[in-house]
Amino acid sequence: MNITCNLDGSVDVTGCKLSIYPMKDQFVDIILGAVNQLNQVKLPVWSQTDLFSTTYRGRQENVVNVVKTACQLAYHDDVHTVFELTFSKGCPGDVDADRYLNEAIQPVIVSTELKNFHVDCKYSFYAFGDADYMQDIVHIVDLATQAGLKPQSMHYATALSGTVEDLFRYFDQALTYAHDHIRHYVIEATISVNSPSLED
Repeated sequence: MNITCNLDGSVDVTGCKLSIYPMKDQFVDIILGAVNQLNQVKLPVWSQTDLFSTTYRGRQENVVNVVKTACQLAYHDDVHTVFELTFSKGCPGDVDADRYLNEAIQPVIVSTELKNFHVDCKYSFYAFGDADYMQDIVHIVDLATQAGLKPQSMHYATALSGTVEDLFRYFDQALTYAHDHIRHYVIEATISVNSPSLED
């Protein structure tokens, strides 16, 4: 088993592990409905669904697009839903997605109309293999401010608030910056929609 970090930055595959948790009795239909709609189109990424989540790997922009689309497909106006995301880049275990790195950047075309809804998010950014990483994390949080996501510090994480389109555009910007400055990094994010905790 290879557990060595990608210290030379040679592995360029971006990965994201996505789990969907609808707070509704019909959660199976919501989860599988989103996954199955994505499986019906030709995706520009490698994907695999297991007991816990679906993993997408390939070119960064395409991975972000696919994961955003999955969240939009699983969204329902009246359902409190939580999405758990782990973005990662720099681990040597991603080599079996190499063939997807040459795919052009492309939107995911599905038959369902995709909504741009409000999201609340908490996320943490982790840098590995670099001793001086705090300045990079500060810059990544500053990007969230520029994106209009109103970052707020909290214990062990940063809270964001905005639209799903703005959030994933920011994730793409943060990953791009990290790719240029950090050799191995992970973003752990929890996205909540329609939470009853926000009601007065």
